[in-house]
Amino acid sequence: MIYGAFVPKLTDMVQPASSAAGQGHWSPYFVSSEAQEIREIVGRDIATHTLEHKSRKTRPVTVRFRTASVGALTLHEMAYSMFGGGEATIHAPRMENTFLCEINLSGDMRVGGRRATTPFRPGEIYMINANAPHTKIWQSDGRQLMIKVHQRDMEAALERLTGAPLHEPLRFDPHPWPISDGAETLGRLIELLGDDLEKPGSIFASVDGASADRIILDLMLKMLPNNYSTLLQNPTPAVRPRHIRHAAEYIHTHWASPIRLDDLVTASGVSKRSLHSGFRRHFGVPPMTYLRNVRLDRARLRLSNALAAEASVTAIALECGFGHLSKFAAAYRERFGEQPSETLANA
Repeated sequence: MIYGAFVPKLTDMVQPASSAAGQGHWSPYFVSSEAQEIREIVGRDIATHTLEHKSRKTRPVTVRFRTASVGALTLHEMAYSMFGGGEATIHAPRMENTFLCEINLSGDMRVGGRRATTPFRPGEIYMINANAPHTKIWQSDGRQLMIKVHQRDMEAALERLTGAPLHEPLRFDPHPWPISDGAETLGRLIELLGDDLEKPGSIFASVDGASADRIILDLMLKMLPNNYSTLLQNPTPAVRPRHIRHAAEYIHTHWASPIRLDDLVTASGVSKRSLHSGFRRHFGVPPMTYLRNVRLDRARLRLSNALAAEASVTAIALECGFGHLSKFAAAYRERFGEQPSETLANA
């Protein structure tokens, strides 16, 4: 299992003055029980944040932390020891220009934006969005792996995969996901990378890390739900014809407005037949089904980010271009395996 990896070696636990790592190698472990020292070291490597430790024992909470760099990625392994009781609260007001992919290796914690209300369980993966707030509460001994990606590198990978410039900021679904199905490949690759960096003869330390980071970035974008998921779910990753790009860009720009098939034909400059065959070849679905999927993905992101007391399924469905609520609910359940009201209740 992914969360069985990265067991710290006691002989490696030293306290360097800095946690900086060389390309392709783990740094020595930084070990400390001083909240201010931990905040300074981790904040320098990941993001500026506040940190509060509460221990129910005489022995203070202890943190182990190390880093490694591979291409555009920076890996961070962190472990908390509560010694029988305690809590650690981390709050980053703004993840400035930084996406952070987290894997819970072990332990109980909660995560969220301004408040940590969502359980984050062992064997789950969680993406923190760039320029958004992040809060985490550790509630037991635990370990996690974090992969830091600069916003420019993530967006460059997205533009490469879609073959088009971004029409809005990239946003991932703000909830933990199980490391299964497609995400399992991503988890296993990260596990392999971290394990390889343990070895003196690390493959990733001796070759250009660009190949590894490209694969991991592509998997993050394709396997973790985001507002470009529909555009990324195409069976043929080759560059798409101009008329297909124009029609897809029209959908992603005007998805909240009424769109007819004739509008897409005009935007593409080809016949209905050519448009249908092109979308089926490059996206696996007809153009109007592609439009529906874009709207469903938008609705899910809005429901996931909404407060149940301040939003309604009906209002969000209408905002996302759905006029028939019963058809919206049926299509939503078919695509995501749950009712829209369930997503909103769990937000």
